[in-house]
Amino acid sequence: MLMRSRARRRSAPALPAAQHAGAEHPPLRVLLPRGLAALARESGIGAAIRHQEKAVRSLGHEVVTDPLGPFDVVHLNTPFPDTLLLALWARLRRRPTLVWAHSTEDDFRDSFPGSNRLAPLFRRWIALLYRRGDAVVTPSEYSRQLISAPKYGLRAPIRVLSNGVDTGFFRPDPTARQRLRDSLGLPPEATVVISVGMQLRRKGILDWVEVARRMPEVTFVWYGRTDPRLLTAEVERSLAGAPANALFPGYVQAEQLREAYCGADAFCFLTKEETEGIVLWEALACGVPALVRGIPLYREAMPDGVLTHQVAGDGPEFPGRAAARLRALLDGELEDLTAAGRRAAEGVDLEQVAKRLREIYRLAGVRPVRGVRSGA
Repeated sequence: MLMRSRARRRSAPALPAAQHAGAEHPPLRVLLPRGLAALARESGIGAAIRHQEKAVRSLGHEVVTDPLGPFDVVHLNTPFPDTLLLALWARLRRRPTLVWAHSTEDDFRDSFPGSNRLAPLFRRWIALLYRRGDAVVTPSEYSRQLISAPKYGLRAPIRVLSNGVDTGFFRPDPTARQRLRDSLGLPPEATVVISVGMQLRRKGILDWVEVARRMPEVTFVWYGRTDPRLLTAEVERSLAGAPANALFPGYVQAEQLREAYCGADAFCFLTKEETEGIVLWEALACGVPALVRGIPLYREAMPDGVLTHQVAGDGPEFPGRAAARLRALLDGELEDLTAAGRRAAEGVDLEQVAKRLREIYRLAGVRPVRGVRSGA
């Protein structure tokens, strides 16, 4: 019965999306609920939610956070239990639901203790959530291919929309070099390589520490943290045994992160699985040379030598090969790709994301609803 109801609603003629305030239609009230989403504040999903808020406001729409108040469309982003309740509430209110597919079974693996055993169950759970959407939004063509697999059972349209990057905020700043070294207590000539993310095996932290061990003349700085209760034993051992040239300042605010990107000599992102990777876009926007692991997403979307330099593979030989490639990058032996990286980041600037979001609203039939009948 619910499936037939959903099908009827999706087959209705698309209504025009709201435009800027003062246009023919009033602005949309876009529900971006807080709830358990606050738990994801320091993650990529938290950054994606903040980007959505900026994109929505740039279109002239209003961001609302109270699901008990009036709203015209809801954005759901997290894999937490309240997401299912919010989707059911939106259906009861007859409001369109857009579900962001940030997570997959693949990128849940190698994350937290027991995550590999729980991955199939996690996939069933997120598939249930994604099926609650009138449209599913995912950040890359690669992730669209993953969630299009029959095991997810999705029937709603799947739209690709980058999480984007604020290229007005994340931009090159040569003066940041000295400030970064001062903040770390390093001499002006120090070579600094950074990475950003939660401290997870999937994020490549084990290999990153081993690369740092092979390059004692370079200072490696990892920004970001994971609740110690959620660290796997192997990550705990790696952090405890990290060499002296590996620093872990923890989670920092966006301004400090921008200083790090702009002041670093290289960004070394050895993640093993991503649906997009906002931090890579931030690094490219700031004009820092980037070395990444050649995972399928990056091999397809940005082949080696186009926007980033890449090191393929895994296993015990990987850190040595990554260290050699990184050393060549730092020594200027590899092509300078920073201008191309900046241009690519501008292509997913939040202004461009907002334009594509407006089209997704149109395709989903999102419209402002006012009056007594709507309960507004």
